[in-house]
Amino acid sequence: MKTPLRIVIADDEDDIRSCFGRLLRKLGYCVVGEASDGQQLVHESHRTTPDLIITDVRMPNKSGLDAALEINQQQAIPVIFMSSYEEVAGQTIEFAVDFLLKPVDVPQLQQAICKAFPDRCNPH
Repeated sequence: MKTPLRIVIADDEDDIRSCFGRLLRKLGYCVVGEASDGQQLVHESHRTTPDLIITDVRMPNKSGLDAALEINQQQAIPVIFMSSYEEVAGQTIEFAVDFLLKPVDVPQLQQAICKAFPDRCNPH
């Protein structure tokens, strides 16, 4: 049996973060941490050592992009970025698995997770 992916979610909107948490758990993933800003994302990622980070790009205190860059200086963790802004979606970053435009739908999210971990995704 495959070990469920350990995921940290970061979004400054509580409803979106909560919704993603429920969705990921329902899909069989293990949400090991949640963050409402970039500083918390750095802290949660160091505390939990996730397999994958799913983060909004624009957040207070530190952007998801800056937080992911800081995290990946110390440990290589793939990141799926989300944004409501199309101009962000075109960026190329070494550890970025995908840039998803909000609102993100389930098949789109699953495809991004499977892209990062083809042998450990749960394609429901």
